[in-house]
Formats: sequence, structure tokens, C-alpha cells
Amino acid sequence: MTTLISDSSEDRFTFIHDALAAAQAVAVAEQLGVLTRLVDGPADPFTLARDCAISTRGAAALLAALAGIGLVEAAGNGAYRTSNQPFPLAELRAHWRELEPVVRTGEPRFAGDAPEEAGANYPRIVPRLGSLFAPAAERFAKEVAAPGLRVLDLGAGAAPWSLALARHDPACQVTAVDLPSVLTATRQAVLAAGCEAQFTFLGGDLFAADWGPGGYDLAILGNLCHLFDEQTNAVLLGKVFDAIRPLGRVAILDALPAEDLAGPRGVVLYALGLLLRTSTGRVYPFSTFADWIRSAGYEAIKRMDLSGTPPISLVTAWRPAAE
Repeated sequence: MTTLISDSSEDRFTFIHDALAAAQAVAVAEQLGVLTRLVDGPADPFTLARDCAISTRGAAALLAALAGIGLVEAAGNGAYRTSNQPFPLAELRAHWRELEPVVRTGEPRFAGDAPEEAGANYPRIVPRLGSLFAPAAERFAKEVAAPGLRVLDLGAGAAPWSLALARHDPACQVTAVDLPSVLTATRQAVLAAGCEAQFTFLGGDLFAADWGPGGYDLAILGNLCHLFDEQTNAVLLGKVFDAIRPLGRVAILDALPAEDLAGPRGVVLYALGLLLRTSTGRVYPFSTFADWIRSAGYEAIKRMDLSGTPPISLVTAWRPAAE
């Protein structure tokens, strides 16, 4: 498999240099009031220099750098404005500021693998995740779509994966399972997509909720397994096995690291973020998923990488025919 990071020292140096430069550019733009000023309206370097009491040369270079990383955009006539898709900088900064104590203690900022804390935090997060994974979800749907699928979407969130299937086939029926507070966001996403007639919603703890009568054609575990430890994931895949029909399929979507856990870059940085929001979660290589899947009784295991940015791969397997 091709890794997403080059082995050359030059490329590694360039990435580290650019990452540090981008972080510092954002920090300086906030410290000097540049981002606050641009919220009030577009500004060219001369106007920004006057309003923020900085040099014109510095304003021009800083604006160009911020545009280069997508934080601001050109507005014409040499002016810049905030991006049409603003980033939650305060939230991101608060999130990553906690990394040092979390690495030191091993205790996360919040436990996204615990129902109470997940229910409190994920309703505001999942809409952004749904948008982030929408392009990969379209590729996923083309890979697994079939007429009239009965789909079980576990930990549905904003349901990007099952919504992509529903849009491909009006006969597709989805049972979306998530915590009651998160299902509010699920319903909103489904309503916005015009697919409400194809969805049933089941609220509750993933491991305690009744998933319905079973016999599903496809079970989706989207961005879910990285929240839990190995034993929990093995139990979950066994429970899913019982919920799908013979010759039904499980589809796991997750960020998969290399077997030595040293890359790709986007996946190992994502894994670092899991320290901040799970008690036991981590990323798992394909071989670990394959072991769980085989032990649960599935066969015909297949991997497909859907996206490098954000990093997401699809692992599928089939329940054998009934004996």
C-alpha cells in the first residue's frame, strides 16, 4: 500500500516547517486583531495596517499566508475577507491546548466512548463530520450500493454513509442507531437530504439498544471502532454478525494506520487527537480489523481506501451463507 508521507528528509522538514509556520501565522493574526478586523469586513493590506497598527509589509505577507492555508480569501481589488467556511479557531485551540496534560496523565478532556459524555459533546460535532466525509461517502455508496438494501447504521451521527446509499436508491431503508441527543442531529441531516421516508431512528446506548428484528443486508460502523478498545470492538462485531442476514455484509469505515503504526501522517495525527476525547480509543491497522472480523465468523474481507484527506478507509466482509 502507498503511504501518504514521503520518506525523504526534505519532505519531512518541509512539512514540519510549514505546519509550524501556519500555526504561528494564525496565532499572530489573532494576537494582532487581524482576524477580528476581517470579521467586520474585507480589508487590503493598507487598510489592515492602519486599523491594526501593524506594518503594511507585514499585513500583506500575513494576509497572503492566511489565504494560502484557507483561513481568509481574496475579495478583489487586493482586499481579503474571512473564508466562506469559517473555522472554529477558539474551539480548536482549546481542544489542542489540553494535549500536554492529557499525554502526561492519560486522562482525556472528555470521554467520547462513554454514553453520557458522548451525548453531551457529539451533537455539535457530528454535523461538521457529516460534511467532511460527504465526498468519501459518495465513493462508499458506489462501492456497496445494491437495490433495496436494509441498512443498519450504528453510531449514525449525521449519517453521511447511509444517506449516500439512500440517495442512490429510493428503495433503501435505513435504521439509524445513536444516543438520543445525537439523533437530533441525525434527524436534521436526514430531513435536509429529503430522505426522511427511508429512515427509522433508534435511540440508546449502542451496546444496550435493541437494533430491531435483524436480517439486515448491510451494517455500517462509520468512524466508530477507533472510540473503543480491542475487546469492545470484537464484541461489537459479534453482535453485528447476529444482526445481518446470511450473505449480508458489514462495512467498517475508519482511519487505518500502517501496520507499524508510524503513518500515514494524517492518521497518526488523528490518533493523537483520540487521546483528547476517548478513554481507551486508538487507531487500528488493517490486520487487527481482519482478526476481529475472522474471529466473529465473517469471510471475504476486503479493504478500499476512500480518501487521504480526511483519511478514511472501507473494510467490508460477508456473513457466510446459512448451513
